[in-house]
Amino acid sequence: MLDILESCFETSIAHTVDLIHIRKQKRKITTCIVKNGITEFFSTTFIQGIGIRALLGGSWGFSSTSLVDKEHILRTLHDACALATTQDTPSSQDIHLDAMPAVEDTRSSPVKISPSTLTEEDIIRIPMEACNGAKESDPALKEITATFICIEDKKNFLSSEGSRITQDCTRVMLYVDVLAKKNDLICPASENLGHTGGLELFDNITPYMVGKQVGEKAIRLLKARSPPSGMFPVVIHPTLCATLLHEAIGHPLEADLAMAGGGFGSQVGNQVSSPLITIYDDGLLPHGLGYIPYDDEGIPCKKTVLIEEGRLISFMHDRTSAALSGVPPTGNAHAWDYSVEPLIRQTTIGIEPGEFTEEEMIEDITEGLYLQGTFGGQADSNADFTFGFQNAFWINHGRLGEEVRGANVAGNAIEVFETVDAVGKEAVLRPGACGKFQFAIQGRKIPAIRCNIMVGGSGK
Repeated sequence: MLDILESCFETSIAHTVDLIHIRKQKRKITTCIVKNGITEFFSTTFIQGIGIRALLGGSWGFSSTSLVDKEHILRTLHDACALATTQDTPSSQDIHLDAMPAVEDTRSSPVKISPSTLTEEDIIRIPMEACNGAKESDPALKEITATFICIEDKKNFLSSEGSRITQDCTRVMLYVDVLAKKNDLICPASENLGHTGGLELFDNITPYMVGKQVGEKAIRLLKARSPPSGMFPVVIHPTLCATLLHEAIGHPLEADLAMAGGGFGSQVGNQVSSPLITIYDDGLLPHGLGYIPYDDEGIPCKKTVLIEEGRLISFMHDRTSAALSGVPPTGNAHAWDYSVEPLIRQTTIGIEPGEFTEEEMIEDITEGLYLQGTFGGQADSNADFTFGFQNAFWINHGRLGEEVRGANVAGNAIEVFETVDAVGKEAVLRPGACGKFQFAIQGRKIPAIRCNIMVGGSGK
């Protein structure tokens, strides 16, 4: 197969374009869903295919195939090159990419306990244990769903510049979602785990423990009040802070969105947040769901500082945006699979830890909230956001008090991060997903932060 891919660079059509990238991928996805103690879904899916990009002047052409014989691969190459030569690109957007040194490398993500050693029964046992842990909380839990997912990828990258890169990557995830009900009141709760690696994900916290924690939270919230609306000083737990960072800060720091006029578009070099905030993206962060040594343009991934002590330093770039901006690429071109083109994506985004324990952040608040958990939400390129949190605790004169049910927080993340006056000592590795034009799984490494934020509760 690799010999066929190599031969593509010697064809006459290949010499009509400036650059060719070939991506070959084999993927195995194992999914098991257990609902209320019953195995509802089990699937092992295999995909395989080739994606080819060709660049001529300012135009990329792309084509893909799931038929990996010589005839279809050469047809895919022809289509990609033909698209590159027929697309019109304004002269102001002509792309002159700096030549990249040829890279020959083979890399694998570290895996201590391989999922491939498990039987089907072993796999089912993982979400079943999570379900059992939740069931023990209380009969008021009306719905319990636990989902186990394992993605095993083998990727080859070849370029006309001479790069030949092979990468193997295994990712394991567990999602637990529950609903507690009492009369007309319904309280949801959820938790998820995930990392790049194997089943050692469960070394420190078992699926049973995850389910039990989620179930107990939902039951507690049946007795909790809703918080009121208003602007409050808050401590944001890493779980919620991870969503806020990814959606409302991370996306505006992706160069394609920034160059399209997003909230950070013309701010490089300016102070854009509290000086306590340093934000980075790191494709080599061990066990992060975004771990990948090379991106889908063959660029080495690395730790890229985006905001340093509140000052905007860099955006996340692919080769195209980097060329248009006159900066080096940062290794942030990623595609969900072979059938789609790479986009500028976060890998594992993080906030550098600070100097405060969570207790110290809480003790300086006279009246506020400690926000925990996330139900996701939405944000735009200007960093305006709305997110849901699962639960919170009142803070009264530096002490945690009554627990309240979840509600929404809203505002502009740039303005919120300007109010940060404390950052936690402990950064927590969190899993995440993204739907920017195509699906992706990514990581976040986040400490707690203290700031001011608008809470949209319905209580008094």
